[in-house]
Amino acid sequence: MKKFWKTTAKVVGGLVGVLLLVVVAYVIYAYAQYHRIPDNVKQTVDNNQTTQVELGKSYKMMTFNIGYGSYPPSFSFFMDGGPDVRAYSKASVESAINEDIRLIKKENPDFGNIQEIDWEGDRSRQVNEPQMVRNALPEYGSVLTQNYDSAYLFYPVTDPIGKAKSGILTYSKYEINKATRYQLPMETNFNKFFDLDRAFSVSELPIKNSNKKFVIFNTHLSAFIKDQKIQRNQLLTLFKAMQKYVDAGDYVICGADYNHALAGEAHDELTWMKTFPTEDLTKGMRVVAPTNAPTVRSLDYPYDKKSPQNIFGIIDGYLVSSNIKDLSVKTIDNEFKSSDHQPVVMNFQLEK
Repeated sequence: MKKFWKTTAKVVGGLVGVLLLVVVAYVIYAYAQYHRIPDNVKQTVDNNQTTQVELGKSYKMMTFNIGYGSYPPSFSFFMDGGPDVRAYSKASVESAINEDIRLIKKENPDFGNIQEIDWEGDRSRQVNEPQMVRNALPEYGSVLTQNYDSAYLFYPVTDPIGKAKSGILTYSKYEINKATRYQLPMETNFNKFFDLDRAFSVSELPIKNSNKKFVIFNTHLSAFIKDQKIQRNQLLTLFKAMQKYVDAGDYVICGADYNHALAGEAHDELTWMKTFPTEDLTKGMRVVAPTNAPTVRSLDYPYDKKSPQNIFGIIDGYLVSSNIKDLSVKTIDNEFKSSDHQPVVMNFQLEK
């Protein structure tokens, strides 16, 4: 019996030792792979158009967090408390992206911002989503800006979310003469491995017969960040970048997922639906948000618009400079068919 316990202790000790080696090896790997994408990086405009925007004309814009094609109505995400991690299948991701494309084609916007678009993601089954969107929309130029390049995240342990390259995409039927990626503040402790780089893109469009510019900001602010000071500093960084364009008299629109309530009820107990700090907003800018339908659903339970378990909110919309007239804004209510978000469209004019 004594021999049995000795043998058992050796086996258990060996297993514990192997487990510790695996953990140490993974920590070394995570630190070795970690890097920050540089700040202030010029972006490439793919398929750039030649027509220039004009003052006094009406245009339409769409902003849409597509949830990397992985959140159908039945999906409930592990970081919100649900059981699901990766997309159900490659086919389900492709189906969701095709639904997103259908919505874009139906609305036929002049400009659009997309958030959470993957091109090398285990979570999105390695579907090249920007390629799908660009191939389906040949009449648009586009700027793809990388948010993060995640090392393999072995979390949760039983079903790891894996690696991901993800970003934001701005598309336009009109000429873009300059596009730049700017870094947002992020956590610097161990949490940085679970919510890597965040950025915003700035696309500058020339205006016909004008020395002013039409400037499109696109961003997706952090959702599950633990340090609320960092979340606030992300907004302040964004606001400061807008100020120089507003001061120059340029026309500025930011279409984004802010993870703050732009209208309706906020849920400050949730890291992704805080109260929007209107008092800190860039002077000369205002919030333009829909009220006809929610733009986001919680992912702790599958979608059911009648269930009290689901939380809904309006965290997607626009920040607009005072020289732009917004004619209408609305959520395209699609019953969250392809994402945990719904697109928001705005009709507007660049005032003379």
